[in-house]
Formats: sequence, C-alpha cells, structure tokens
Amino acid sequence: MKRVNILIQRSMILAALVFFFGCTKDDAKMDYGFTKIYMPQSVIRSGGTNNQYPVPTGTDSSTWNYSIDKAKGKLNITMGASLSGPGVGAYGVDIKVNNDTIQKLFNAKLLDPATNVIMPTSMFAIPANLEVAQGKRSGFFTLSIDYALLKSAPYRNKFLLVSIGFSNARTYELNAALSSAIVVVDVSKIP
Repeated sequence: MKRVNILIQRSMILAALVFFFGCTKDDAKMDYGFTKIYMPQSVIRSGGTNNQYPVPTGTDSSTWNYSIDKAKGKLNITMGASLSGPGVGAYGVDIKVNNDTIQKLFNAKLLDPATNVIMPTSMFAIPANLEVAQGKRSGFFTLSIDYALLKSAPYRNKFLLVSIGFSNARTYELNAALSSAIVVVDVSKIP
C-alpha cells in the first residue's frame, strides 16, 4: 500500500512538472485556428441558426442598422465581410444575390407568402465585389434600397427579403455556413 502511495505522489509531481514546464511563454502569442471569411450579419441576430438579418434593429438612430439618405431617396443597410482566425492579409469576395434560398423556404412552408415578399432586383443595388486591405480584418459594403418603392402600397405591412452572399473568395476560404444572410426588411417599422 505504501508503494502505491509513493507511486501516486511521484506521478502527481511528474504531472505537475510537465504541466508547469510543458508550455513556453510564447505559446499565448501564437496564432491558432483557421482563417475564414464570413458575413457578420449572418450571426448578429440569429446566432447563425437561420442567417436572417432583421432590419430595423437597434434602439435609436445611433444604433440602427440602417440609414436613410433622403436626398437620394435610399435606405442604406451596411453589410460586410470579416475574418475568423489569425489572418490579416488582404482578401476579397464577390457579392451575389441568391434568392433561391428564400424560394426554398417558401416551398418548405417556412415563410408565409402573404406577409413575406422577395425583394425585386429593380428595388436595390449592391456592389459586385468587396476588397479588404492588408492589415484590416473587416470590410464593408452597402445594400442600397429605393425608399419610394420600399414604402409603396404593394409592400405596406410586409417583410421584404433578399439573400446576399459571397462567392469567389480570394486569399482565404469562405465559411460556407456563414457566408450569406437573408436581409429581412420590416417595411412597417421603417420611418
């Protein structure tokens, strides 16, 4: 029994020494993980479960996730790309609309067509791509929606939906699950 106790004590001392000396001081400074490109809007409100990005969100004009340019007649929604992991190199993505995703939700009866409408492509504009400079982890672009059309009679009390996503990533790969978001504009809540 005494031998077992001595063996356990020595094992614990050895484990403590390995634990204490096993890591070098620079381990905390090392880069860990894989760098991938993702769309922050795909996780902001939904946690990545359904990739829906509701507009408006926020408590007042200083925190709203949109702005209204009255002079140009546009509702502007800021969207972007960001990096997970340690990368800081320049990167780029193409920006695309993929409303097939929304149509699949209609077909599966997960969206009510009486209150949800796919946003017509004539109503909005997005850039074709986004380039982010070396040393920057995030970049931004604007989904610009025609305000007059948005507030027109056919869309009153409706939710307008558009699926925005990334493709053709440069430098890093896309996080496939988080590289698109369905923007859900609650027309009745936009002033």
